[in-house]
Amino acid sequence: MDVSEYFYSASLADLKQGFVYDAATESYYCLVCGDKFEDGEVYPFEKRYFEARKYIRYHVEHAHGSMLEYLLGLDKKAAGLTDLQKQLISAFALGMSDTDIVKLTGAGSASTIRNHRFALKEKAKQAKLFLAIMEMMDGALPSGARFVPIHRIAPQVDERYALTQDEYSALLSKYMPQGPEGPLTGFPRKEKRKLALLRHIAKSFKKGRKYKEREVNEILQRFMTDEYVTLRRYLIDYGFLNRESDGSVYWLNV
Repeated sequence: MDVSEYFYSASLADLKQGFVYDAATESYYCLVCGDKFEDGEVYPFEKRYFEARKYIRYHVEHAHGSMLEYLLGLDKKAAGLTDLQKQLISAFALGMSDTDIVKLTGAGSASTIRNHRFALKEKAKQAKLFLAIMEMMDGALPSGARFVPIHRIAPQVDERYALTQDEYSALLSKYMPQGPEGPLTGFPRKEKRKLALLRHIAKSFKKGRKYKEREVNEILQRFMTDEYVTLRRYLIDYGFLNRESDGSVYWLNV
């Protein structure tokens, strides 16, 4: 699984701590950057050495800071929160008084702030029930009918991402009959199909590695010899790859 899959399948406890344990690989994965730490290995930190479970806690804290602030930094599509709600939650978490929050946000009066806090608590109750309902629904679905996870930095989440695992596998077989390494028989115009293929192609890049444009082109030419520049542009436009403004360095978004 990639980091987006770990992120969206994580429990509430995992999301709060910022990492998840995968028993299949016997490793811990950071839910922010996807870094992997294998159980049983020892990792250095500030002139000391820690086993993976303890080390990943230091990694999350020192590399990414507060998980609350990270989650609040996600866009409205992901978190379902307005900018004001995010600001209020951050202030509540800091233990600020209602009066001080009014000064910070300009949101009416202390009574208004209390009403916002009450509304957020009610939203949380509804979210717990909805999550339980959805988990029971998903549990009854065959694996192939479940949706392919959406990469977290998708610029716009809409019906283009409504793709099941079975649909995804069928598209890969159709457009890459020689196997997952390519080449593509063509590049579809339909957005849903295009996104599915871009998602697969993006897996050819390693997380955390920086690529020169020549290296990116060499990877993409395996899929489309003549249209690799088009693939590169789409990978950027759809948020799978990022790059320096001068195009000198590219890297995988996670």
